[in-house]
Amino acid sequence: MPKLQERLEVRLDPELMAQVRREAERRGMSMAQLVREALQAFFREEDRARLQAAEALFRVGAPVDDWPALEREIEEAYGR
Repeated sequence: MPKLQERLEVRLDPELMAQVRREAERRGMSMAQLVREALQAFFREEDRARLQAAEALFRVGAPVDDWPALEREIEEAYGR
């Protein structure tokens, strides 16, 4: 694990704080570690969602051209 150098302060309502505390205790880890792992999971899921969206677009099989040609087509379609 890389050396932890940055600090973040987060304020939570009492109910969420209690949930974090209970989950950290259940997993046998610190609350800080639980929050770090939750953030990492969030960003992994975001990356996974972006990849799935890109794969879905590729499956469409629409013709793709270089940017100048696409830009010209868009401008022509909107009468510019």
